[in-house]
Amino acid sequence: MDQRDAFRVLASADRQFVLHELVDRDKSISVDALSQAVAARRHRVPTEAVSDAQADRAQVRLVHLHFPQLMERNIITVDWTDDEVSLADTGHVDVLLEAAEELEPWPPNDMPGKFSW
Repeated sequence: MDQRDAFRVLASADRQFVLHELVDRDKSISVDALSQAVAARRHRVPTEAVSDAQADRAQVRLVHLHFPQLMERNIITVDWTDDEVSLADTGHVDVLLEAAEELEPWPPNDMPGKFSW
């Protein structure tokens, strides 16, 4: 992955949120928990305030739009049997993280409460 492609990946706030959640946790996360976290960041509310409908919409976007793009570029792996998402162990992730550092701000700092960095 070159830097231009990395910026294309980072063009979506949802993909940035996925990346940040996975880097922040430094381990795999369930699809449901990741969907909840992305919905919270998208709607700028605490995780416990996310409605089922918001989490469901986030999950549909992740599973059908963002996960395929991230898997195609070897950035994440998804174990559909266990419904777990994790960062791939490839150099593509390093390129993506280097590009993310150039974004202003990275990580996003406009989240309420516990999401303030």
